[in-house]
Amino acid sequence: MKKLTALFICITLIFSCLPLSAFAASDSLSFETQLAEDLKALGIFKGVSDTDFALGRAPTRIEALVMLIRSLGKEADALSKGGKHPFLDVPSWADKYVGYAYVNKLTNGMSATKFGSNTAASSSMYLTFVLRALGYSDTNGADFTWDNPFTLARTAGIMLGNPDTINFMRADVVLV
Repeated sequence: MKKLTALFICITLIFSCLPLSAFAASDSLSFETQLAEDLKALGIFKGVSDTDFALGRAPTRIEALVMLIRSLGKEADALSKGGKHPFLDVPSWADKYVGYAYVNKLTNGMSATKFGSNTAASSSMYLTFVLRALGYSDTNGADFTWDNPFTLARTAGIMLGNPDTINFMRADVVLV
């Protein structure tokens, strides 16, 4: 947990040194594309092809979860260990990711047996994944609620890129 905290502090410091204009909204997504390329080089973000990150579409819950696991540096653990989960709608390629996240309390399902694999991930879903990974809890509203993680996310410094919380796209995942 200390290493993860140190990583997020380093990332926060890096972003605090950037000019504010770098975070300005842009129709061209050039800033987000550069971030996606940098994250791809680190093995954290993958596109739908080698040259297309599909930044202009909403991420699925599976894509958001895989991005989180890669950001945590836990993809190898997820793929080697996986874990059991109760969800019937998880494709076989994502089974170990979802199992790992479920066992490590990073995700819940949309119901007892449905993960919502093809459901678009909202900003509140993705921010909840990230806040749980940072050790915060939404159990009984302890630190935040899954449907309103925004105040804590801003306080924790994970919304520096000013992601669109209404029309959450893959570009916004990159910003978070």
